[in-house]
Amino acid sequence: MTARAHRDVVSRPGRPIRSEPHGVSGRGALIVLYLILAFFTVVMLGPILWLVASSFKTNAEILSGSWFVPEQVNLDGFADAFAEGDLNRAFFNSLINSVSTTVLVLTIASLAAYVLARHEFPFSRLLTAAFSLGIVVPITSMIVPVSYVVRRIGLFDSRPGLILVYTAIYFPISFLIMRAYFMNIPKEIEQAAYVDGAGLFTVLRRVALPLSTPGLATVAVIVFVFSWNEFLYALILTSSPELRTAQIALRFFTSQFDFNLPAMFATVTIVMAVPIVVFIALQERVISGLTAGATKQ
Repeated sequence: MTARAHRDVVSRPGRPIRSEPHGVSGRGALIVLYLILAFFTVVMLGPILWLVASSFKTNAEILSGSWFVPEQVNLDGFADAFAEGDLNRAFFNSLINSVSTTVLVLTIASLAAYVLARHEFPFSRLLTAAFSLGIVVPITSMIVPVSYVVRRIGLFDSRPGLILVYTAIYFPISFLIMRAYFMNIPKEIEQAAYVDGAGLFTVLRRVALPLSTPGLATVAVIVFVFSWNEFLYALILTSSPELRTAQIALRFFTSQFDFNLPAMFATVTIVMAVPIVVFIALQERVISGLTAGATKQ
């Protein structure tokens, strides 16, 4: 086809160039992609759905390998989980630890990230590197030194000791997220506030933080979910039954409810539901917060 003929074909309205072969192959690839996604969705969600469904069954139904859906909704497992397993106290402990850690991390990470993102001073880059290196240090490698320090300062088997450890563990990732958000805020907005007589903390409170709401939500969700699901340090740094978290309680419930499978499954369902609900409610904020800095510098 000549160049003139090509222009004529392109310029004629209502006569698009046919591309059926490409369309057919594109639809086929899309169907294959959907099948792959459906397969992995079933693989990932199947065990979770089976667990939730089993929590509403009777012990006999579970042991008999009955159908996925319970024949009759049974709530005895949930009643036993709260009555016999003392799930109320473990649930409360995890909630207090997670919320306190989230508030502390948000406060400290926001202050540190804003100062190091906006102000240059001696050793500022060294501090940024030091805070960032914490994200690559394996948590298991710090078990011995952390346990030693917590015992030496008299915070072993205490709620403040566990909260401070959680704060130190989740500070690096929170610092990086908040620093990325602060660096994407136009400096002209802050400079205008300084010209109007605002101080550093006023600019942070009234300008930087409101513009970084997605980042704050991201940090809050990540820290809350990780703190809620944390098991290792809660097991090592606490020994009293009164301070057991939900994850530690699961360890004892599995042996206590060895012959009461609905109660065990109900306990796991309750503990698992909290971070899932929090993440689903704020997932858009989390995604936008994690991608901060990917398109703007």
